[in-house]
Amino acid sequence: MQLWRGAAEPVPMRSFEDVADAAERRVVEYGMLPIESTLVGGVDVAYDLLAMHDGLYVVGETVVPIRLGVLAIPGATIDGLTTLASHPIMLAQCTHFLDAHRHITAEPCWDTAGAAREVMERGDPTRAAAAGPYAGERFGLVTLKPRIEDRPDTMMRFLAVGTEPATLERGVPARTAVLCTLPNSAGALLAIIQPLARAGLNISHLTSRPTREPWRYQFYVEFDHDAHDRTADQALKAVRKACTEVRLLGTFPRWNVVGEGG
Repeated sequence: MQLWRGAAEPVPMRSFEDVADAAERRVVEYGMLPIESTLVGGVDVAYDLLAMHDGLYVVGETVVPIRLGVLAIPGATIDGLTTLASHPIMLAQCTHFLDAHRHITAEPCWDTAGAAREVMERGDPTRAAAAGPYAGERFGLVTLKPRIEDRPDTMMRFLAVGTEPATLERGVPARTAVLCTLPNSAGALLAIIQPLARAGLNISHLTSRPTREPWRYQFYVEFDHDAHDRTADQALKAVRKACTEVRLLGTFPRWNVVGEGG
């Protein structure tokens, strides 16, 4: 809803793997993958899926404020709850609430909306879901306690993936994602950072993931620039020379966040 201004029809999938598969096979036009949380950090499965699905490009991003409430059927109470269901990433952002209510057991499930729907379908006053207010409205649930996320400024960034690269107009604030495999030698990581720094490009995201070969790693790198900037193109060429393998995951419009006019 936020990224496409309500023009997209959401299609639920069981797992992030199913999302990537559906997007690559064009069962859907785009898939949405969570890439990082301001509270719990990067989402490892998203990096790995981007690495494994050669037919997918990152074509967009959006940053969503996390607003989690305890959703239950009418008549339920906090003291009467025994279970709080939600996606594991969301439950990890509610540790203070769960610590203060030890009688409630966290129950991982596939997604927040699905957890809310199950609470409604079961009609059990001892069960609740940690989900956003829209899910409560959709399934007729009441909010027993709003805003149970550990920090009120928590946000989650999502990437949109599709089978065709994004088309950007010149000068649009952009972000490029690259997957780099480096030689096992001193200064290898510095060799991909230096060209970006010299070009004055901000590295907005950097993380390492195993390649599945013993003790060999690849780096997921994002850097910010204006679309079709020659300086960025030249820096990327230098990065390619420093790597044993490079895959350009995509260049996409940068989402406005606090500090960038949004």
